[in-house]
Amino acid sequence: MNRRLCSALGLLATMAAANAQAATNAFSYPDFSNIAGLNLLGSAVQTGNTLRLTNTATLQTGWFWHTTAMPIVNGFDTTFTFRVTPGAGLAEGFAMVIQNDPAGPSATGGQIWGMGYGVGSNNSPGIRNSVAIELDTYLDGFLSDTSNNEVTVHTRGANGNNENEVYSIGRSTPPQSFSNAQLHTLRVVYVPGLLEVFYDGGATPVVSTNYDFVTGGSYLTGANAPGANLANGTAYIGFCATTGANNFLTERVEIASWDWSSTPFNDPCYNGTLGADTLTVNGGSGGFSRRVELSTYQPFSIELADPPAFGPAAPYVLFASLAPQPGALGTSLGFGSACFPVLPAGATELVLADTIGLFPALLPGAPTPHAFAIPPGVVTFPIDLTLQAVTFASAAPLSLGITNAVEVSFAASPAPTIQSVSPLSAAPGSTVTITGANFVPGLQLTVNGAPVAATSVTSTSVTFAYPNNLNCDSQLSLTMPDGQAVTASINPTPTITNTLLGSGAAAGNAVFIVQGTGFSPSTTVTIGGAPALILNAGATVISMRTPPGTPGVAPVVLTTPGGCTATTSYTYQ
Repeated sequence: MNRRLCSALGLLATMAAANAQAATNAFSYPDFSNIAGLNLLGSAVQTGNTLRLTNTATLQTGWFWHTTAMPIVNGFDTTFTFRVTPGAGLAEGFAMVIQNDPAGPSATGGQIWGMGYGVGSNNSPGIRNSVAIELDTYLDGFLSDTSNNEVTVHTRGANGNNENEVYSIGRSTPPQSFSNAQLHTLRVVYVPGLLEVFYDGGATPVVSTNYDFVTGGSYLTGANAPGANLANGTAYIGFCATTGANNFLTERVEIASWDWSSTPFNDPCYNGTLGADTLTVNGGSGGFSRRVELSTYQPFSIELADPPAFGPAAPYVLFASLAPQPGALGTSLGFGSACFPVLPAGATELVLADTIGLFPALLPGAPTPHAFAIPPGVVTFPIDLTLQAVTFASAAPLSLGITNAVEVSFAASPAPTIQSVSPLSAAPGSTVTITGANFVPGLQLTVNGAPVAATSVTSTSVTFAYPNNLNCDSQLSLTMPDGQAVTASINPTPTITNTLLGSGAAAGNAVFIVQGTGFSPSTTVTIGGAPALILNAGATVISMRTPPGTPGVAPVVLTTPGGCTATTSYTYQ
């Protein structure tokens, strides 16, 4: 069975690569005569067909948020029109904010120079998990502003955002004023790894910064800027603005229209038709990305739970595909849409299991709930699969349904590393611990080429019993199932590099210290053939009290538990 599955996967790996149709999540406010789906806070009000964040009055702070979190991390394109009308003067500006603050669509931030998203005069913690595209209309020197007509992008990742320019990942001063009571347009485009801001329809962005909402980027200072820490890859989007504390530090900020389009994480077919995630891999459905990442050569499991409305013992056909193609022939079924052709199956599809009896299958199955335990060594090369099943949605009336889909990506494990072996030398049968990284189940442990049974294996440690009759300067090796290996020394011959207090009374009981390498706990020392009293034995230092001796130079023999020795001398007086 496993050979058949390996062979089938290997054949499919040479076939066409996957492709998926893009879809978007979007909303549009051609104007704000209707503000359904928005949450207005502070001084924000609807005025005719616009949303006014601040008026030409002191100490105004306004916010409004779209109340549905939108997908962010796969990309978005948003355009809004705005008008900034000076009062007696100008201050402070406004920002479009993308955030996943715990307060969600009720998030608020700092007043006056905080512009509604940062710290501000009220010492707000700032809006967390956010990126702010700020249009600053007042030059605050203490914030390191560069102009009073500044477009700048700020983030502090999971921490509360901050209006100080030290937290800018990109900024510029457009040649045209955006605070002249005229209607202007700003477009913000994000593709993973690149955020760009366009002003008044210009073909060249006024700000272009290499920033990724997941992995982050760099501040203009050169320091690392964190990712936005967006749970589930989604965020709330909205606007905020503030005015100053003096009558001449005021302005009216209005948003006149707003369009948003974001690239979703995957096609809606990934949700299935059952209303719950009944298909899982290693117990997970892949989160918002519907993607589970596994290592080659490792065991894994595929689980099918009961369809909620059908209950136990639901039959099914479980498919796997290397080329998900929503909309392709066989995808759209009378009871829903699968993520790839299933009836009939396409050229890049496999039938993994069939308890209905329609197709020959690679794995024996049983009605739900059922788990397929795939042993190690079945998937031996990097490959991406998409899994989905056709099953029964309900028993009364009897109807068919489609499970959620899960993308499974197999990649080679990272190279193993060894940080330490402790103890390096020990009595036979003693427990030895190898500490490191990227160890995997099924690894092979050898000492001088001879297999040694591991007593436990985790991703960061391997334990085994110290072998009998181990030669000095032996080598142990850990070989992962994919052939990656790492070696280290064990039972080394100790070396003595220095001694302290190397002479003492013939009556003994003097402190003597030996420094070097390759020492171990339970190391013994003789001076002139008589055992010394060990006070402490570490990897590089052994301290002891001398036995009685005869005046003159006496040989010192240091012996590790594995029987390896080093010599020096001690002088009795």
